[in-house]
Amino acid sequence: MKAQAALALLIAALASAKSDPTRDPARPLAANEAFAPKVTASRMVVPDGFRIEVITSEPDIVQPIAYTLDDRGRLWVLENTNYPNCPGEAKDRIVVLEDADGNGSFEKRSVFLDKVTFSSGLAVGFGGVWLGSPPNLLFIPDKDGDAHLDGPPEVVLNGWGAEDTHETLNNFTWGPDGWLYGTHGIFTNSRVGPPGSPDATRIALNAGVWRYHPIRKVFERWCEGVSNQWGLDWNDHGEAFFAACVVPHMWHAIEGAHYTRQAGSHFNPHVYEDIKTIAWGRYEKAGYCGAMIYLGGAFPSEWRDSFLFNDVHMNKLRCETFTRDGSGYRSVRKTDFLTSPDAWFRGLSPQYGPDGGVFLSDWYDKVPCHQQRAFTDRSNGRIYKIVNDQVKPRTVNLAKASNLELVRMQLDPNDWHVRHARRLLQERGADPETTAALEKILLGNPDDTRQLRALWALHSQGALSEATSMKALGASSEFVRGWTVTCLSEQGKPSNAALVRFLELAKRDPSPSVRLRLASAVQKLPIGDRWPILSALAAHDEDINDHNLPLMIWYAAEAAVAVDPVRGVELFKSTRQPRLHEFIARRILAASLADESKSTAAMGALSLALVEANPPTRILAMRGMLTASKGRTSLPEPDGWSATYSKLMTDSNPEVQQRAQALALLFGSSSALDQIRSTLKDHSAPEGSRRKAMEALVARRDLTSLEPILELSHQPGPLRIDAIRALASFDDSRIPVRLIAAYPVLSNVEKSAALTTMVARPSSIEALITAFDSKAIPLKDLTAPIARMIQGVHRGDFDRWLAKNFGSLNPSDADRRADIERYRKFLGTDSILSADVKNGRAVFQRTCSACHTIFAEGGHIGPELPGNFTDTDYLLQNIIDPNAVIGRDYQQTFITTKDGKLIAGVVTAEDDRTVTLKTLAATVTLSKDSISKRELSSQSMMPVGLLNALEEPEVRDLFLYLRQSKAP
Repeated sequence: MKAQAALALLIAALASAKSDPTRDPARPLAANEAFAPKVTASRMVVPDGFRIEVITSEPDIVQPIAYTLDDRGRLWVLENTNYPNCPGEAKDRIVVLEDADGNGSFEKRSVFLDKVTFSSGLAVGFGGVWLGSPPNLLFIPDKDGDAHLDGPPEVVLNGWGAEDTHETLNNFTWGPDGWLYGTHGIFTNSRVGPPGSPDATRIALNAGVWRYHPIRKVFERWCEGVSNQWGLDWNDHGEAFFAACVVPHMWHAIEGAHYTRQAGSHFNPHVYEDIKTIAWGRYEKAGYCGAMIYLGGAFPSEWRDSFLFNDVHMNKLRCETFTRDGSGYRSVRKTDFLTSPDAWFRGLSPQYGPDGGVFLSDWYDKVPCHQQRAFTDRSNGRIYKIVNDQVKPRTVNLAKASNLELVRMQLDPNDWHVRHARRLLQERGADPETTAALEKILLGNPDDTRQLRALWALHSQGALSEATSMKALGASSEFVRGWTVTCLSEQGKPSNAALVRFLELAKRDPSPSVRLRLASAVQKLPIGDRWPILSALAAHDEDINDHNLPLMIWYAAEAAVAVDPVRGVELFKSTRQPRLHEFIARRILAASLADESKSTAAMGALSLALVEANPPTRILAMRGMLTASKGRTSLPEPDGWSATYSKLMTDSNPEVQQRAQALALLFGSSSALDQIRSTLKDHSAPEGSRRKAMEALVARRDLTSLEPILELSHQPGPLRIDAIRALASFDDSRIPVRLIAAYPVLSNVEKSAALTTMVARPSSIEALITAFDSKAIPLKDLTAPIARMIQGVHRGDFDRWLAKNFGSLNPSDADRRADIERYRKFLGTDSILSADVKNGRAVFQRTCSACHTIFAEGGHIGPELPGNFTDTDYLLQNIIDPNAVIGRDYQQTFITTKDGKLIAGVVTAEDDRTVTLKTLAATVTLSKDSISKRELSSQSMMPVGLLNALEEPEVRDLFLYLRQSKAP
């Protein structure tokens, strides 16, 4: 899906011409000529009993980036020939296709809107069409539903970004609760609000799921994190799921959740830990589109509740199912539902229709990635339909149905009728007869999936009474109880009676699924109403290892602890959940740093709680406090700390003592300082204790410790690399002298650390350049990241030396093209395959591993590399020109501290007090008070010139290593 500047985002590779296109695991670029639509359909491989029909194709439609079916069964197709240019030209269309006679042919075609600029999301409902057209979410009136405009487009929301145009607002779908949902990718940054709203009231959004209420006109960021998700759907019990690109692909979508991010930081700096994937494993590539949980009723039962999504690179429609795992789920790989031998097939969105057949849009392009613009073809596009003998075309017009007929549709086995009927009921509003009929299903139908349908319809109409909801909270189905909690808390104002029942459920409900929905609901409650429910949820020891609950409880508790830290200490003392112990302590100290007077009592109470806690809780709490204090060299001493410290130092657990000493050092204890210095110099002390001592002393910039750290940098052993890195925090002329003298005997990893330390200050760079010139350090060890650091000092003599000895770090387009041609000459497939893969691993470790992990080895500045990179041209283009497309979260930031240290990395977290960067050496947290200068580079963290220092055989070795599918 994308070719970001970082090598980690190279998610495509060319297939060998000799490969079988249905089996080759590395073939995104189509080698075959384009097929006619019926030929493509006829060659698709689907399970026995299924077949593929062509519904429409070029020239009738082209580039169908989105489509939807309305309640008359008409297909609304959004074209986007502008892609990837935004806004592009006003040349695209919304085309409406209709099967007027019910024979399945969609013979009637009209254009609802032309002169459309770049757009990527489409929905129909509430008297018009909803169009995602950055920077706007538009509503286009069509009150009578005749597919003709009834007025000009209205801007509902604006502020949508378009930096990376396949990651802006997309995949609109109506949720079971009556909201319009959509997804949004990570490298596009939006600040969304109604037109004219001030920036302070707008909602920031990048990777995540958002929703908009069409009646109350409320916009929310529903959950956030992951990467580039392009689709969302709900199963029979109302559990939502989405697939995402680049990172592990499958996710359980939970309101209020924060998920692992491909890059960047969470909007709330106090999230502290995010929820991980539920994926079973990984496929060959990592570019996915669309989301459909099949509830169409026409396919055999084995396919119901199956999650179908498109693998754009592999030309497949993947299929997975979900198994319960505590409060959540784990995905299970199932047989791929569809494989296309036509490598131009680029499936986008599967959706089931009124007859239970599945429509499937096809972008149909030779290339999968919009960065490969030289090969794109915007003249194509298809929509197919997956059918079996149970799928019988039919004409529908749900708008003509009465309310009671729409209620009866809530029992239909095809959820298409359920969803459209529910939306129509929401549009019409409640009436007593409809409400009574829905309540009868909710409270009397034996099938909980039907109960849920009635619940959702009542809720979306605003007709869910307190009496009915109290009964639903006592339902035998955990899903009905949980969803009732969700409905009652939607606006953050449940009744007192509801809050009482919420507390009872939090204490006694046996279902972790119900507790999960309570944890989501608590995030919307006023702070004062949260505490009883939080305490009850945190008391469930059985949830300690749950995939979601400990973190979801923390997300609900975080704001409450910040407002009332003393009560946060009470929650700390009452729970046995380890994450809460660490995070509450961390948040209280963070609050104290922001406003000492506000948290004085809480810090004293927390100090006393450490005395009463067991060793594991002490360790976690102090870890949280030390994490919160990063970037600080001193802190106010809490009331009662002296007694607490004495007690902690009698603990038999050495880790308790180490952390207590580190905190005491921050609180100004001279005895702790002496003890830590002594530990560092004690050769008989455990390695871990000495490492912790070094970290504490370096954080304090303790000059007395410089000499023992210099000695450790010369001594072989596990602490040498830590010492080498620690030296970057000190400004002393002995440092480069010692490192240059030791350089010949250092390991490759230690050499990389030594170079990184020496480019941290201009004076050390001078010594390093002299060492290169004198050949004390081989010039081949001047890697592109090191050259970039030297360039970051902005000194003319350094720049001239780099130009002479390394080459340009800002080559022209012509230079880049010439470099690609030069490398192509000696990077033929046969030459690469005869290279030395073991040396390729060594080259990777020296050149790439500071930032990237492959086969479980390396750094974590960029995402993990999956291997299997067989497309030489693709690799060359992205290594030689990593700035072609760059996400803001991969742009390098240069920081100069007040004591002259230069730090370069990508910002991963920031709050009012500190900024955290991932650097080549480590993750560094700096106090903003210590920063003299901060500069955001226009370039990626992945530097130009990565291959410059390599000899031809080394380049071949590296490319062979990157071809591997597992560690050689």
